[in-house]
Formats: sequence, structure tokens, C-alpha cells
Amino acid sequence: MSTAPDDLALEPKPEATIAPALPLALLESIRAHDRPSEVLEDEDLTTSMPRRLGLTDVIDSQIRRYRENERRGVPLTEVADLFRLVLRRPDAEAILRGAGAIVGRELFSAGTPGALRVLPRSARSALLRRALRRRMPRLTGAETLIVRGDPVEVHAKGGLTAELEHDGIACVLYARALEELASLYTGQQPDVQHPECQARGAAACVWMLVV
Repeated sequence: MSTAPDDLALEPKPEATIAPALPLALLESIRAHDRPSEVLEDEDLTTSMPRRLGLTDVIDSQIRRYRENERRGVPLTEVADLFRLVLRRPDAEAILRGAGAIVGRELFSAGTPGALRVLPRSARSALLRRALRRRMPRLTGAETLIVRGDPVEVHAKGGLTAELEHDGIACVLYARALEELASLYTGQQPDVQHPECQARGAAACVWMLVV
């Protein structure tokens, strides 16, 4: 009688990765927010400047690294750590919104047909859904990502936002990216709603784009 082996050799599950465009946008947004728009007369620059994270060599070197490896995915855990750094800041929401706008413009420039302006609205919406299906999985690291409907709905299960304790604030980045991308495709400013969030106990994060 044959017996089953005590242990089964299983292939290790590959680590989830995120497209470099996302952490790159976060770092660029941090740098933009930390760069002073003015210098006060009584400001001691030797004290204040080193405290501005976005002006340090660390940010610049990381930006260069991501730009040099644009085709290589960044480990989800690494991007999650970057998110956690941002979430500890009092200006976290502003940084995330800035990064989301950068990501939305990047998505648009990467897959936009030249004749977009002359296309009917239904065709623009179809192109928007196609762009989201192609690019959002690598930006979220989601186990399952569904894009459907008109108005467009995006459902992301698992992935980056599920790894964080953020009460929904981290999802501001994706909401702003969707807002920017949809406005560029449709020519109208959408109302991006986030009725369900994994951080608040939902099975998936859901965004709805109402134009």
C-alpha cells in the first residue's frame, strides 16, 4: 500500500510587487511639499533644512533608483513602508493627493490615443476602463481587481491598502488618481466616491466615478 509523503514540496509564492510609478509619485510629492516656497528672515537654515525630508539626499537617491528601474516591480512591503512614513505626517492627505494626481497623469500619458478628443463619450469611457484594467493591478498589488460599468466602478481586493492600518486615508491616493485620469479621458470632473474600504472591514476597496 502506497503512503503519502509527510511533507509536500511547494513552490514559494512570489512576492507581490508594485509598479515603480507609485512610489516614485509618493517621493516626488513628498519632495514638493517639503521644498520651502519662501525663506523667513529669521529662519536658521542650518537647523530647518535638514528637517525637510524632501530635500535630503535620501529622497533624491530613491527617486533616481526608481527611475532607473522603471520596468522592475518594487516589493509591496517596501511601498507599504513608504506609505507608513507618509501616514505618520500631519500633511499625509495632501501628500497622497499630490501623488495621486501624478499617477493619474502618468496613466493617461502612457495609453492615450491621439484622436481621443473626437471620440464619443461612450468610447472614451471604454478606453478609460481598458486603461484601468491594464494598469491598476500593478499600482495596487491587488489579488483581484475588477473594473466595470458606466459610471465606472473599480473593485480591488487585497494588495497595498489591505496591508496598512489607515482608516481609509491611504485610499485618498487612488481616489485622486482616478479623479485625474477620468477627467483627462472624459473632459469632465468626476465625483469619486469610496463607499467600501478594506481598512474599514469591507471585503474589497470600491471606488465609483460619477461624471
